[in-house]
This record gives sequence, C-alpha cells and structure tokens, in this order.
Amino acid sequence: MKRHLPKPQIDKFASIRDLLDYAASSYGDRILYRYFTQGSEIGEISYREFRSQVDSLGTALAARGLRTSKIAVLSESRPEWMLTFFAVVCGGGVIVPMDKELQEDQICNFLDRAGAEAIFCSHRYAEKLKARREELTSLRYIFDFDGVPGAEGESDDEDFSHLLLKGDLLISDGYVEYTKARFDTSKPCTLLFTSGTTGTSKGVLLSQDNLTACVYHSLNMVNIHRGDVLFSVLPLHHTYELVCGQLGGLGIGTTICFNNSLKYFLRNVKIFQPTAMILVPLFLTTIYKKICEEIHKKGKDGTVKKAISVTKALRKAKIDLRGMVFSEVTSALGGKLKNIICGGAPMDPELVDRFDEFGIKVCQGYGISECSPLVCVVPYTAMKFGSVGLPAYGTQVKIVQTDESEREQDAPPYAVGEICVKSEQVMLGYYEDDDATAAAFNNEGYFRTGDYGYLDEDGYLYITGRKKNIIILSNGKNVYPEEIEESLYKIDLIKECVVLARKQEGAEDDVITAVIYPDYEKLPDLNDEEVVSAIKAEITKVNKQLPVFKQIRNVELRKTEFEKTTTQKIIRYKV
Repeated sequence: MKRHLPKPQIDKFASIRDLLDYAASSYGDRILYRYFTQGSEIGEISYREFRSQVDSLGTALAARGLRTSKIAVLSESRPEWMLTFFAVVCGGGVIVPMDKELQEDQICNFLDRAGAEAIFCSHRYAEKLKARREELTSLRYIFDFDGVPGAEGESDDEDFSHLLLKGDLLISDGYVEYTKARFDTSKPCTLLFTSGTTGTSKGVLLSQDNLTACVYHSLNMVNIHRGDVLFSVLPLHHTYELVCGQLGGLGIGTTICFNNSLKYFLRNVKIFQPTAMILVPLFLTTIYKKICEEIHKKGKDGTVKKAISVTKALRKAKIDLRGMVFSEVTSALGGKLKNIICGGAPMDPELVDRFDEFGIKVCQGYGISECSPLVCVVPYTAMKFGSVGLPAYGTQVKIVQTDESEREQDAPPYAVGEICVKSEQVMLGYYEDDDATAAAFNNEGYFRTGDYGYLDEDGYLYITGRKKNIIILSNGKNVYPEEIEESLYKIDLIKECVVLARKQEGAEDDVITAVIYPDYEKLPDLNDEEVVSAIKAEITKVNKQLPVFKQIRNVELRKTEFEKTTTQKIIRYKV
C-alpha cells in the first residue's frame, strides 16, 4: 500500500531574510551557536544577537558598494562563516562558498572564475591571498575573520570585528540601504563549485527560492524539533550541511554546535551532547565500528547481544528500555543522541537497524548540489529498509532508460535507470556554461542527476550507483561498484575500499578489483602477503553472496588512506 508523506507542520519561508527574521523573533535569547574559541573555551551566540550582527555586517558591505556583489567565504566551520552567508544573501548578493581543502591555485582560479569582489576567510588563508593579490583582478577586499585592529600592514577594512563595528555605527546614523533592500528571490544567490579538478568543476547557481524550498522539505520530513542540539560535522560549503543542517536547524530553533576537528570528534560529541547529527555514510560506518570495538574490548559482546534481543521483545509490548539498557554504549556519543540524518553517498541499509537497536534513529536521504540538495528522504512516519525515501513535497522523480538508438523512455517499477528530477529546488543552471546547462536537462525539463537507481511500487527510491562509476562488462552486464562496497565495509578488517575495473595481465576483459585500505590495528604483526590473504578469505565469503559477474577477482592493497573530499567522499578518479 502506498505510504504518504507526513502533513507539513511548518510553512515555507518567502526568503532567506524571512527565515532569519522568523528565527530571531521566535527563538530570541535561545542559543543558536556553540563553538570553540581560539583559546579552546566554548563561546555562544543567541538567535537575537546573530540577527543583529547580520545587519551590521551587511550594512558595512553595502557602504562599500558590495551589497549585490559576489563574495566568497573560506574557513573552517564557525559562526562567522554563517554570518557572512546571511549578510551577503539577505542583501541581494551572491555568496561563493569555498572548500577549505582547496590548494592555493584552485582557490585563486575559482575566485577569478566567479569574479568575486571580496572574500571572508580565516587568517591563514588571508595571508596567502594577500601574497597573490595582484593575480586576482576582480578582488577588492580580503576580510580576515581573525584580524587584529591596527595590526601592522592591515587596514581597518580588512579586519572583521572592525567591519561589524562600522556597520553598527552606520545603522545608528540612519543608514538603511541594506536593511531596506529589496531584490528578486528567483535570481542567483549562491554560486557553488562542484568537486573535481579546477578545469572540470562547474559552478552551480542556486536562488533563494531554491534554498527555501529545500528548507521547507527538510523541516517537514525529518524528525528534528525545536530544542534539539545539532552537532555540525560536515563542511559548511557543502549544500547538505549548509541548507539541511544550518538553514534547516535555524528555522526550527535548534542549537548548533560546531566540531573544530575530525581528530577530536568523539571528544567533542561528549562535550556538546547533541540530540541530532547530519552525517555522510563513512562517518556512520566509522562510529558504529568504534562502538563495536569498545564493546569487544570490554568483553561484553554476549551481554550486549542478549540485551538487544530482550529490548526488541519488550518493544513489541510497547516497552522501550533502550535508553537505560544501552546508556553505557551511547555515552560515547554524548548520551543524548536520538536522530542521525545520513546522506551524500550510498549507505549500508543494515546500519539503520544496528543504530536502532541502541535507540538511535537513522534517517536516510538522497540529494545532489544541483537540487539544493534535497531530492528524497525517508519520512520519519514511514521508513522503508534500503530506500533513500520518497520524493520531497512537489518533487517529481522518475527513472529514465536509454535504448540502443539513444531514445529515452520512462522505466517501470524496479527497473534501473538514470534518476531524473523536476522540482522548485532544482538549480537555475551552471555559471557561464550554457552548453553544460542544456545537457543537464532532458526535453521534458527534468534534471539528469547522473545517479542510477529504481523506484518501487510505492514510489520509494533506491540508489544503485553513479552513472560515471558503472562498470560495463563485455557481456553487456552492468556492475554498480557502490553495491559491492557496501558488502565489503561489513568486513572488520577493511577500513576503506573502492571497487573498480582494472586491466590484468593475461586477461582479455577488465577484472573487477577491490582496492583495500586495511584496518591495520586489527592485523598486528602481519606482513603484506598475510594481510592480503586474510582479507581475501573474507572477500571469498562476500563473493558467495554475489552473482558470478559481480564477484571480486582481484585485490590490491593500500598502505595509506584514500584521498577524500571534505565531506569524506573518496575521490575515485585518483584511485
């Protein structure tokens, strides 16, 4: 029987400024952000304070002729990053979020391509950009989040705190160009560069209408509420964290806590004690493995297994004791965690059940930057195993197959094809690239995601893999490497892996190969040959569960982790 979306409880915001005004008036003195200061103490800022600072910064920018300009932001996750985002967008400008892991040349290239007139950044980036300022022909200002007023060689205009002060003074003097500004919310407000090499990255243009549509969908389909404490782990330049996490969290009245280092993730979780997190699958897998390791170290495998069996039986009688029984297990995650929203890459669906056994609900979703990013999410009212959910409100998703003559046709339920989307959150297009924009849409106006999957009879979406990652065998069969990788990640000896096709000496066809970065802590005192042997023994068990054409025929060992994006996605083309 078809399952319907939950009834919307929150109205759509007319603009990002409308969202900000609503949050400030509704939540006032509630803490919006908690974060580590430079002295490793914890700082706080309320909704009302943040709203006031947005006007101050926006006013200072308007006074410099930057209200409608393209302005970049480049730093670690911190309140100043989000302050810059709101100040730019709420004035009718275009924000250009930058990946903090980019190389200097890439940063300069993107600034030049965007035509950014200013950049807000942490001190370490500011120093590097100042040294190359002559190369950046459009850049007028470099605003340093960590600048010290009056520092040698630094003008007042480049100090962030001084900029806020000037904005305050201008508002006091009656300057209203920023606070009274009007603009078209259907025009671009965000320019995001996709991951890839400098030359192949495309600039995704999103409007305020795109972003507010996505906020509306996420707030009404995900089980996060006012008063929740949201732990921010993913980089802010990524649409998943920026829109679903930050804008969505602000719209519902959460307190958002910034993680300052992946190295100290578990320590920081215990400090902030979140009730909810937004993660990618690699984080989720790592967390679960660490939980299992701790259980094993304490010799409590049998005890926990029995407790899971007992609590499952009690839940059938509507008695839920998971919070009490597994308090020692969940204390490693702060002790209050109830909800995890997971997206950004394929995920092992069994993790949903594994976390549920401890009383933590994992909600899977699917999105892409070009869709702001939300396309589907498993509604908290009607979860389905293995699915990434139902299309968001008003979103049309269909599966398109291409026949031998290159003609497209709609696929029936359960047939695999390219996922195509039509909705109000789909991008305006690619920046200064009409050809790429045209190629991204079919003749019915659906956006081609480049992802493959299928829909079931109830309209739930299932992802099989990226179109560009598909391995096409000589017999015409398609192999989706992400599906095989899900099985490999269940092997404790494997920390990271990539499945691909490799040329092998003596073989006519490409061979399905697993490139493995082992968990060497679990393989002490073994040489490379013994490590490969141990992993191959486990992969043999996996192969028995796979069709012959999908089975892994070759294993390659890595000594170091795979290179990843800041959202912890393995960069496959570098493998």
